[in-house]
Amino acid sequence: MFNKDYYIIYNPISGNGASSMIISRLIEDLKNNLYSFEIIKTEFPGHATQVCKQIKGPAKIIAVGGDGTFNEVINGAMQNSNRLILGFMPGGTGNAFMHDLNATTYEKAFSLIIQNKTKKIDIMKLVCNNIMEYSFNIVGWGMASDINSLAEKLRSFGPARYTLASIYHVFHKKSRRAKVIIDNQKLSDDFLFILCLNTIHTGKGMKAAPNAILNDGFIDVIILKSSISKLELLLLLPKIFSGKHILSKKVKYVKAKNLSIIPEKDEKLNIDGEMKQQTPISIEVLPKQINVLM
Repeated sequence: MFNKDYYIIYNPISGNGASSMIISRLIEDLKNNLYSFEIIKTEFPGHATQVCKQIKGPAKIIAVGGDGTFNEVINGAMQNSNRLILGFMPGGTGNAFMHDLNATTYEKAFSLIIQNKTKKIDIMKLVCNNIMEYSFNIVGWGMASDINSLAEKLRSFGPARYTLASIYHVFHKKSRRAKVIIDNQKLSDDFLFILCLNTIHTGKGMKAAPNAILNDGFIDVIILKSSISKLELLLLLPKIFSGKHILSKKVKYVKAKNLSIIPEKDEKLNIDGEMKQQTPISIEVLPKQINVLM
């Protein structure tokens, strides 16, 4: 599994099989450009992480899938002492990260990969109940997790499932009590949700953190307290697609180096679009950790 120009890791079930269709095109284009490569199909959760941990660098990885697949690849790369360079190909339903790269189509993503220009991006280090992992996109708690959890059950509705899940939880909004520590500043209150992002986008092109920069050394934090009314929330949420939600006085938007969420009741988190781990959680930004073809 070594000494190739590229190692292609893909999730065959991402995007309802979209990754498998992309692979055949990618193989043809790499052959036409005289690149050598090896293809690794993931077979179980965590498989991409295992593969990336074992690859001997320097090596270039092309991850084909959604944000969940990208998360696994990045977690493996962070545990690999060799120098890995990561390229990404959109094959999932949302592909929030590809929106930040302005490469949501196959053509744009392939162009970024073969141009061979890299930048180092920040990574968020997470510690949940003494379990450490990494995130490159989003950590969501509260309503953000509720929406993602319900959207998973509505996969038959395609991308519209996020909108449907959001509307449902507007009318069934749930308050959560927690202590939040942002760069040593403590806040105890009732919250609707907290989002911690390294990227501008989340979900299907939502500009949750419009001021985020992939390598600025900060986590972008969006906080919404539960005191907001259902009508205000209903009017606010559509603005997340343009990023104008942060203009609301109801929304607190800050940049931070560290953040902890300690709720009265522990619940699962939305980590890069996947429901996993549980609060309490501590998050620390690790500046310029991963080399990305972009």
